[in-house]
Amino acid sequence: MKADDTLHALKEAKHILVIKLRYLGDSIWMLPFVENLKRNLPHVRVSVLVNKGTEAFFYTCPSVDNVIPFPRQEIKGSPAGIIKFLSFLLRLRRLRPDVVLELTDADRPAIISFFSGAKVRVSYNNENRWRRHLYTHIVKSKINAKHMVEYHLDVLRELGMKIYDDSIKIHVSDEAFQSLRRKMPSVFDESEKKKVLIHPGARNSLRQWGAEKFAYLADTLSDVCRIFLVAGPGEGAILEKICGYMKTEPEVCSRELNLYEFAALCELSDMFIGNDSAPIHIASAKTFTVGIYGPTLPEIISPWTKRKLTFFDSTPLPCRPCRQEGCSNVEFKACIERIKPEEVVSRVREVLTTI
Repeated sequence: MKADDTLHALKEAKHILVIKLRYLGDSIWMLPFVENLKRNLPHVRVSVLVNKGTEAFFYTCPSVDNVIPFPRQEIKGSPAGIIKFLSFLLRLRRLRPDVVLELTDADRPAIISFFSGAKVRVSYNNENRWRRHLYTHIVKSKINAKHMVEYHLDVLRELGMKIYDDSIKIHVSDEAFQSLRRKMPSVFDESEKKKVLIHPGARNSLRQWGAEKFAYLADTLSDVCRIFLVAGPGEGAILEKICGYMKTEPEVCSRELNLYEFAALCELSDMFIGNDSAPIHIASAKTFTVGIYGPTLPEIISPWTKRKLTFFDSTPLPCRPCRQEGCSNVEFKACIERIKPEEVVSRVREVLTTI
C-alpha cells in the first residue's frame, strides 16, 4: 500500500491502535507520537497497547482514548500462556481497530497487528524479517540513525502528517502532588538551596554507574543542594549501599514512590541526576536532566530535551555497540567506569549556578 493510500485510510478511520511492546522508557518516547497523531486526526479514537507496567502516563495523556496493558509476564513461557495470548487476541479483535501503527518492529506485536483485524497495518522492517508480510505498509526510517522519538515520528512524516510539537509532555494530577506531600512534606518547604533529585538505579547492571560514585556526588553537592535520593521498589539494595558510603545524610531517601509521585517530585526539583534508565526520561519532561551513559549511545536514547547534560566516554571500544548481555571488554564496564565523579560534580556545579 502506498503512503497516500495509507494516509487516506487514516483520515477515514474511526479507531487507530498504536502498539509498542517494550520498556517504560520506550513508552515515554511514544508520547509525542500519539499527541501528534491526535492533532492530525482529532476525530479518531486512539488506543494504545503497551506492556503492563509501562502504561501509567497514557492514562493521563489527553490524546489517548483507551489504554490496553499487554500481560506479557502472564503470557510468557508456558503452555497456559499460549491460551492466554489467544484469549487476548480475541478480546483485542472485538475492539475493531481500522488501522494499526506498530512501533516495536518485533514478531509478537506483528502477530497482534495482523490478528487485530485492522485492514491497514503499518510498521518498520529494519531486520528484513518475515513479519513484513503481516503489514500493509513498511516505514523506511532506520533505528540506528536518530533518536527514538524522531524514529517514531518518522512514521507520521512518511504518511504525510504534520509534526506540531515533538516534546515529551507528562501530565501529573493534583492528587499526585497531594500524595507526595503526605509522604514527603519537607520537599515542599522553601529554601535557597537547589533541590537535586538523584536516582541511581537502572534495569540493566551494565548501565549502573555505581553506588560509591553516586555517594560521592551526593556528599559533594550537599553543601549547596538539598539531596533527594530515590529508587524503584526493587532497588532498595543500592540505596542502602549509597547511604553506607555517604558521610552526610540525604534529606529524602525513598523507594516508595509510584510513577505519578515520582513525576511530581521531578517537577518540584531543580535537577535530576541518574543513569540511562526510564526515570531519566520522565525527569526530562519536568526538569534539568543529567545523564550518565555507558553501553548505549546518547544520540539515540538520551533525554529528549535541550535542558540536559550528558556524560559519555567516547573513547573507541571494540565492544560497541554493546548487546548488554554481559561485559566482554578487558576493562570491565570501561564505557561507564571511565566517567569520573569529580568531572560530573564540577559540571553540575556550573549548571546549578545558571538554573
